[in-house]
Amino acid sequence: MAEYINEGQDEKPNIKFAVITDTHVEDEIEGVHSQNFIQALQDIRATSPDSQGIMHIGDLTNNGKQTEFETMTQILKDHSEGLPPIYFTYGNHDVRWADLDTQMSYFTASTGMDKKYYDVWMNDYHFIFLGTEIGLKDFSYLSETQLEWLDLKLSEHEEVHKPSFIFVHQPLKNTVSGSQNKFGWHGIRQDKELKTILAKHPQTFVFTGHTHWELGSADTMYNAKYATMFNAASTAYLWTDEDVEKAGSQGYFVEVYDHKVVVKGRDFLAKTWIEDATFSVPLPSLIPIVDPEDDPDLTLGSPTMQIDKAVYRTRDLIEVTYKGSVGEDAFGIFPRGALPSEIQPITTIAHIKTNSASQPDGKIIFTDLNLPVGSYDIIYLGETLNTELVRISFDVILED
Repeated sequence: MAEYINEGQDEKPNIKFAVITDTHVEDEIEGVHSQNFIQALQDIRATSPDSQGIMHIGDLTNNGKQTEFETMTQILKDHSEGLPPIYFTYGNHDVRWADLDTQMSYFTASTGMDKKYYDVWMNDYHFIFLGTEIGLKDFSYLSETQLEWLDLKLSEHEEVHKPSFIFVHQPLKNTVSGSQNKFGWHGIRQDKELKTILAKHPQTFVFTGHTHWELGSADTMYNAKYATMFNAASTAYLWTDEDVEKAGSQGYFVEVYDHKVVVKGRDFLAKTWIEDATFSVPLPSLIPIVDPEDDPDLTLGSPTMQIDKAVYRTRDLIEVTYKGSVGEDAFGIFPRGALPSEIQPITTIAHIKTNSASQPDGKIIFTDLNLPVGSYDIIYLGETLNTELVRISFDVILED
């Protein structure tokens, strides 16, 4: 584990930036979460006026409403003077149970960020922001295209002694505070794929939010494998190792030197440093190499499914083999072309939740269907019965 090392007074960092997350701005600026965000911005201005950026890791808003994004816009207009640029990604509260394009239009209008994922270079350091491509309730979904893009970006001008910084809302499984199964982990559906990419680039630092776990908790920093990761707490309210909500507002100040990265936890309300959340990580990063074949934390991969046939008789069983299931996932049979969503709910002809079978991988069998002749889709539904992950079509024909 990294320990705090008091940097020399004559040594200046190559770059400085702040990290905040989970502002959960409400409709009204007078709301507690909104006021906590304003106070965090004021503290950043007073504490580190020469920072080159503020990195926001998502859940800008409490419920993703247009009025909440408008409140965020007003806060930024009224309180950005004297602050460095703010770079945003979005979280599940900003996009869940809604049309993603609509939510992205709110996000762009409020922040100026018009991409689901993007990167910037500052002072020769690489900053990468990832974002879900499906509006899931609690998890995020990173497409194969985004993951391939990330791998390529991490390879750009890659040097073992120079860190890259990734900001993504949800944490990886069994890494930082609050990401353990015992707390009801909600993270990235492509957990295995992302960890595998990070393991190829051990100089990477990953900052995540979502859990609200207070700084100084167990695994505030995690570097046992894959990358150096930090839980970034929340400016709105906090969570504890006892799995209990508490009032508070926290974030990080980060200083990058030639031979180390210093990460300092900050209590924005008390305007004090968090001693148990101050780290100095030597460069180059010494991340243990893990054999993927023997790694017990590489179990959850991108959701996939297969069906046993493309054409069925009316009384046939339908067998579905799947991978990458979590929580309330389900498989539903729909008329061909149906679009299940929260906006226009469509009743399934039949559905089976995976928590009644097995997770993350398993098999389910639809029985006693007696489907009429016609064309159908089986849709892999993520977390609730209204979010499509994967779709496979099949036909039903008459019995001989």
